[in-house]
Amino acid sequence: MTTAIVGTGGIGSAIARLLASGGETLRLSSADKDSARKLAADVGHAAVVAADNRDALRGAGAVVLALRFTALKSVIDEIADGLTDKLVVVPSNPVTADAQGNVSRVLPEGQSSGEVVAGWLPAGTRLAMAFGTMSADLLQSSADRSPESAVLFYATDDDHAGQQVERLIRTAGFEPVKIGGVEQSSRLEVGGDLHNLVVGPEQARSLIGRA
Repeated sequence: MTTAIVGTGGIGSAIARLLASGGETLRLSSADKDSARKLAADVGHAAVVAADNRDALRGAGAVVLALRFTALKSVIDEIADGLTDKLVVVPSNPVTADAQGNVSRVLPEGQSSGEVVAGWLPAGTRLAMAFGTMSADLLQSSADRSPESAVLFYATDDDHAGQQVERLIRTAGFEPVKIGGVEQSSRLEVGGDLHNLVVGPEQARSLIGRA
């Protein structure tokens, strides 16, 4: 299977390495071409660098938009006509940081990133909010845990998207657990009760029920 990854910063690179190690073929795109080329070289033959964001979608059944939340809409608008019938995975957290490193939310309280992103996507796109539930470092260090896999939570309104993102999550070395629809995605974001947790399936399901 082939997955496009748009954005090769910290989280995009972590996702790419984990998927490639699980056997996924990748098409990488980034505004920082040197970053994309370096990541492809690190990953090896499983990854190629696409000419641009639209080219990254060619032959891919899924696309991971590993971008700053504030850059998401412009990239979605750019590639919208190529997203129909594809799984779109968004790990982006709706936060920004100032020069001093202070983090602030870019959406009003009570509004989930999943609902906002769903409104930006063209009809026929299958959205799943996933892979942004852990920091890049924690994501890489928690993969392929033994004897019990660590959980990656996800949110989607689409059963087909759920099946597809569960395959990607398992490919990356985690056990997938759905928390609900995209309106629940705020629980996965920075500051959410399920963010940056390394738990097994039983504990994960117990935490979901406490909402």
